[in-house]
Amino acid sequence: MKPFFFVLLFIIFFISCSKNESKHPSDIFSLTLISVDRDSYSLNDLRKSKGSVIVFLQPECPFCNSYGRTLKRLDSICMQKKLSFIGVVSGENYSEAEIKMYMDKHHLVNPILLDPDFRLQKQLNATITPEAFLINNKGEMLYRGMIDNWGYEIGKVRAKVTDHYLLDAIEAYLQNKPIAPDSTKAIGCYIE
Repeated sequence: MKPFFFVLLFIIFFISCSKNESKHPSDIFSLTLISVDRDSYSLNDLRKSKGSVIVFLQPECPFCNSYGRTLKRLDSICMQKKLSFIGVVSGENYSEAEIKMYMDKHHLVNPILLDPDFRLQKQLNATITPEAFLINNKGEMLYRGMIDNWGYEIGKVRAKVTDHYLLDAIEAYLQNKPIAPDSTKAIGCYIE
């Protein structure tokens, strides 16, 4: 009976640790990345706002291109609510010119940061573009996943968005309410 009890205790401990790990990413605030405009951007500056929205993007991903207007709207909402909003392009598959064309095409003004060696991507364990993260100024991950439920499968979209996961998470966080869901499975293009 004792060995069974210890095995059960170990399993419970392991599960609880793995859940905490997903809520507390590595110290992203220690990173400094370069923006597409060649400016140095210390993620430590994100501590100054109430929280931060980080969205991983790829200029050639059809889902990222379809979310251009939504990203611009989210950037505006975050600015009004005193939240930081940044886009991140991981890897070296896209030139700065391609990223700037993507920004111009969608009229994006928020910083787009370059993550050529995948440091931020690895710390947040981002796998898909677009994949959104809401992080408080302590570095705790409050939400990760889809922006909304427009795309529900690769190549399949709804005629109308019915769930605004990221926006709902932002509102719940700012009102000190529980965030539900606190994660969804992002749909889009794999980060390479």
